[in-house]
Amino acid sequence: MGMYQSPQQPYGYGQPVYPRPPAGPAVPGPPPEALGNQGARLTARFLDGVFMMLAVALVAGAVILIQNLTADDEMIGLVAGVVGYTALGLVLLCYEPVLHARHGATYGKQICGLRVAGLDDGGNLSLGRAWWRWLAGFLMQVVPLLGLVDALWCLWDEPHRQCLHDKAARSVVLRTRA
Repeated sequence: MGMYQSPQQPYGYGQPVYPRPPAGPAVPGPPPEALGNQGARLTARFLDGVFMMLAVALVAGAVILIQNLTADDEMIGLVAGVVGYTALGLVLLCYEPVLHARHGATYGKQICGLRVAGLDDGGNLSLGRAWWRWLAGFLMQVVPLLGLVDALWCLWDEPHRQCLHDKAARSVVLRTRA
């Protein structure tokens, strides 16, 4: 039987029924109703920024306090500064990649009911893939206007509402609750 046969009439009467042509290739990835919306993504990004600022304030405050308390011993103040700011750098560099790989979401995304998943399988990203997603986003923020384009890309991207850093890592942001 060919795809475009003559119409058949069900039960010998009524309108003819034409066989439907096969659908185009299926697009891999989640259905549209599973995708995180742009408002929730923006809110999650804002919350994560607040959490990062709090971390910076706490570490910087602790380092300044230690340096002031040990003003007469320069070496302790210097060591506190090096250790504190190294820890802060690690927190800033590891916050997103480690949480995405381990839990699928940062704290901001968890609050907003979102998670980052692999486009191909829907599972958590590997640590390497999560690092690549973070690095791609970071590098785009450094280039004038590209960071803005990256953040806005999900407004018109079809079919998965991905930002450019999501496309680079073949990741997608999903809703975790209805």
